[in-house]
Amino acid sequence: MNTDFYSFGEMLWDCLTSGRHAGGAPFNVSAHMTQLGESVSLISAIGQDTLGDEILEVAKDKGVNVEFVSRVRLGLQTGIVLVTVDENGNATYELVEPAAWDEISVSDEAIDAVAKARGFTFGSLAGRSPYNLEQLDRLLAVKGPLKFFDVNLRPPFAGPPLIMQLAKRADVLKLNDGEVGQLASWLMTGEATTDTPQDEKAITKACSILAEATDASLICVTRAEKGAALWESGKALVTAPAPHVVVKDTVGA
Repeated sequence: MNTDFYSFGEMLWDCLTSGRHAGGAPFNVSAHMTQLGESVSLISAIGQDTLGDEILEVAKDKGVNVEFVSRVRLGLQTGIVLVTVDENGNATYELVEPAAWDEISVSDEAIDAVAKARGFTFGSLAGRSPYNLEQLDRLLAVKGPLKFFDVNLRPPFAGPPLIMQLAKRADVLKLNDGEVGQLASWLMTGEATTDTPQDEKAITKACSILAEATDASLICVTRAEKGAALWESGKALVTAPAPHVVVKDTVGA
């Protein structure tokens, strides 16, 4: 079944004190887009285990096409992330490895399907695996779909060189304010220091630095309770406020 959008990357269980929740940035993107009425397929991998069976059913229930989700060799379990949430609802993550999503196989059928799609989303975290990078390279070589890069700086898998290498293959970049500041700092100084832009002028500067290094046409910056911003070369920064909510946690937001 051909769908309009495809996502490549991790499909896993976020383990919080409240229980297990299906997640992984590419999975979350796919699930949220189906809620907006779009047709989405996920390209990922799970283990030959009960956790894999369960997360596959969650994806199906959310309307995500899992035709290209493979079951990996025995010995690699479905991904698990141990999540700790602080008093402000912000999360830190401990990724259990190795995991099934370190070996995402891309079939020729998936390549053909992506070539007919409107958009293709890929994240940075799955790039921790050399195997995945080879598979992703095949997908990024496909002409046609608009390519969206969803940056996820998750230490220790947050090396700016790899992030920039992948960003250069995308049309649109999506990242949070801390990440755009950190990458802009690295590009200017060679040090990926924490440098979160606090106002529109600072966001515009950071996006301009990132765009010059990557040739991205659009950069979307999420700003938590401050809303979001969209940067486009030669145009004024577009911003949108966030509705006031009581934050439970930010996992999968």
